[in-house]
Formats: sequence, C-alpha cells, structure tokens
Amino acid sequence: MQQIFQNVIINRQELNSIEFEKESIEIPLSPGGEETFEILITNYGSPTHIHLSVSDELKGQITFLRDNPYVLQKEYISAVARIPQEGRILTKGQIYITAGYGSRKKGFSVQLGKTDSEPQEHPRDEAYVVDEEEELNSQKPAKRISGSRSANGSRGFSSFIRRGFTGGFPASAGRRTYRNVGGNERLSLNMAFGGILLLIGLFFLYFILPSGLQFKVSFVQSLLFSILFVTCMTYILLKIAEEG
Repeated sequence: MQQIFQNVIINRQELNSIEFEKESIEIPLSPGGEETFEILITNYGSPTHIHLSVSDELKGQITFLRDNPYVLQKEYISAVARIPQEGRILTKGQIYITAGYGSRKKGFSVQLGKTDSEPQEHPRDEAYVVDEEEELNSQKPAKRISGSRSANGSRGFSSFIRRGFTGGFPASAGRRTYRNVGGNERLSLNMAFGGILLLIGLFFLYFILPSGLQFKVSFVQSLLFSILFVTCMTYILLKIAEEG
C-alpha cells in the first residue's frame, strides 16, 4: 500500500469545511527521483466532488491520477511526485483542495526535495587549521628577521652599501640579484651615493682650503645642497629598510 502523506477532512465542522491532519508535508526526493503517495479524503457529509490542484511552484512536479474525485465517505487519491534530473533540489509550494464546486478552497504546504541538514563542519575546520598554520609560519620568519636587525644593524648597513656598488644581493633574500633590479634602480642608487659623496667632499673642501682659495656659498645654494643631501639620504635609508 502506498504511503499516506495527508488526511483531508471535509464537511465535519460545517458544510464544505476543509481540515488537514498536517499543516505541511515533506516529500524527500533527489533530482531525477520519483515517488507515488496517497492523500486520504474523509467526508463527514453528503457525497460530493472535490478538486485537487497545486501552486505554480509545484506544477509539473506533482500530478494527481484523479484531480476531481467523487467522495462518498473515504477516498484515496494517488499522486506522483517527481524532480527532473536538472531540477531544483528543494521546492516549496501548496496543494489546494476545493470543495462546494468552487465555493471553498484551502491548501497545505508541501516541501519537495531534500535539505542539507548536516552542516559541513569538517571542511571549515580543516580550512581553519590550515589558515592558522599558515599564520604561525608567516609569523616565525618575522621574529627571526627582527632579531637579526637588532643584532646586526651596522653589518647590514655596510653590506647594503657594498651591494649598491658591486650589484650583488644575497640568495637568501629570494635570490633577488642585481640583474633583476634593473638598470633604472641601479642608476638611481649610484646617483644617490654619488650625490652624498659629492656633498661630503664639498663640505670638507670648504673647511680645508686656505682662506684665499675658499669659495662662497649663497643661501640658495646652501638650500639646494641641503635638499639634495636629504633626498639622497632618504632614498638610501628607504632602500636599507626595504632590503632589511
């Protein structure tokens, strides 16, 4: 015997009254699946015709073998529920019962399909563990780098100056060789070092030369030299911080 999903009671409270044993039913199906079920119609009044229909959401998915039965006392109405292979996994709609030749119409909710009741906790947990491990691994090199900075600051500065002139970079810094830096960066770095050396040389000449050979420096020239000196030093310090 087919499974009875709903019991519909008519004419019990009053003429053409409609009652449902369940407020809603669930038909668990997967795409491509099909199931036959029954609706029991119980009549407490005079024999009458009723009409069964579905809402727009369930059209084509629930079909009644008899949609306009004549009910004496009890009548079993067979229906077929199906979900197309490419159909929606879950569809919600209504099954309507019409009595009294259209004078009374009432429906109950139908859920056709399956819901994912089991949350996918394991994939999220695994992703969380992976993210936590990556975060810890990314923090460890940062600690070692900060320690090497505080312990070897002067040595790092001297090695950076040496790299600026010779064009070499250590393989531990991601094998970033001077050839990868490019000609423009090398030229800018050499110009910065050259400008610093030129300004330092002029500064010492100003105090070393005899008074007869000393040159005069105006305010505008002093301002330009200061700007040049600050610019070159800033560029070099930024490069030191970048390579550190």
